[in-house]
Amino acid sequence: MRRECAITSLIYKACLKASLVVMVVGLSTSIAHLELKARQAQNAPDQVSPLAPSAPEPEPLPVTVGLAPNPYLLDQVKDQTKQKPSFDQKSTRYDEMIQEAARRHRISPALVKAVIQAESKFDTRAVSAQGAVGLMQILPSTARSMGVSSPQEPYNNITAGVRYLKMLLDEFGNDEYLALAAYNCGPDTIKRYGGKMPPFSETRSFVRQVMSYYQSHIES
Repeated sequence: MRRECAITSLIYKACLKASLVVMVVGLSTSIAHLELKARQAQNAPDQVSPLAPSAPEPEPLPVTVGLAPNPYLLDQVKDQTKQKPSFDQKSTRYDEMIQEAARRHRISPALVKAVIQAESKFDTRAVSAQGAVGLMQILPSTARSMGVSSPQEPYNNITAGVRYLKMLLDEFGNDEYLALAAYNCGPDTIKRYGGKMPPFSETRSFVRQVMSYYQSHIES
């Protein structure tokens, strides 16, 4: 009987020790978990309260407005030609040809230079997607109508281009803006728009560019 009591006492003491060990381990784990949470809270960035007001959204940028419809296109194109660009000094290579053709047709040589600068940058080998060739980008059909053959040759090209430009100036009352627009998109297009600047971005850009170069050549 005593032996059984002793065994029972030993078992009870062992269970008690095991329970204490489990409690100690659980308490240590809980403390470590709390310490980890505290460290994470210290290192975490400040969070915005869901009730805090959000930052105002930036106002949308204003939409860039293009050139106004006719009849104001011409005035706006003129207003946008005041910026002075640089021009290609290679133009001096063809100055004598330009001067001769311009004098013959009573047209400004500076305007002819400006057209050449915008059309081909003085590259005699330039060819457009439409088949226009040479310095002034003359179509072979236009060259023939101007009585000129071999339009890619510089002298013939300048001769045909100046004659054609003079014809357009005469047709549109010496209005250089409309004449240049017609040089780019054809005189029939200008007539179709009532003798006003057509609403084509390519044509408007060409006119602005030529007139800017024109001012530069005049002032040089």
